[in-house]
Amino acid sequence: MARKSNGSQEIVVYEAHELFGQTGRFRVLQFGDNAVQGAIDLRDPDRIVLEYPREIVRLIRERTPETGRIFMIGHGIGTIAGQFREDQCLVAEVNAEIVELSRSYFQYGWNNVEIGDGRALLEQQADGSFDYVILDAFTREGTPHHLTTEEFFALARQKLKAGGMLIMNAAGKLQRDPVLSAIHTTMEQVFASVRAFALTEGERDAERNVLFLGSETPAAADVNGLEGFMQVKLEQGYILRDRV
Repeated sequence: MARKSNGSQEIVVYEAHELFGQTGRFRVLQFGDNAVQGAIDLRDPDRIVLEYPREIVRLIRERTPETGRIFMIGHGIGTIAGQFREDQCLVAEVNAEIVELSRSYFQYGWNNVEIGDGRALLEQQADGSFDYVILDAFTREGTPHHLTTEEFFALARQKLKAGGMLIMNAAGKLQRDPVLSAIHTTMEQVFASVRAFALTEGERDAERNVLFLGSETPAAADVNGLEGFMQVKLEQGYILRDRV
């Protein structure tokens, strides 16, 4: 349906009758390395197809009144942002072509996306102004390094209200994954409460979505569970810091 390339990464939009074991009629946004970034069910466009955005939306709705404010890094097809009011969510997306595709093929209608680096745009926001900072940004190499460091997590905490929460979607293996362990350990340097939940589906050693929740106690501790996810304990890792 559509194929774009910015030199370092290819972006593809296509339709399929099966996706992650589900049958139906799906439209998918995918990076060229086969990493699915978003999907809609064309027979039921309001349904959230992928597990991790569905659980992030449910978590926010259960914990926060309708006035809660969200800063999101990584737009994808706009699945999460599209579930909230336009003035409730501010989205940072580094690639303008992704936003164009989300409007043309995935029915994204809000005008709340700013084009630019998510960390730089977050720095411009007032301290203590968000209930949630959501990080869902990927490149071919995974989450960009400067969005995983102790300095970044400290910035996110600075922009959160009291009781606010950082929600990060990462991907990796549950055992002996140095990147996931490093992210978890680094978050613990900044947030009093850090928990990790891994998608239960998939082979034991397969790469899967892992959601990290970071906040001041007891905000992250009051999350009892996420449907389709299991709480996991990760090995101690190294601390990620900005490169000098």
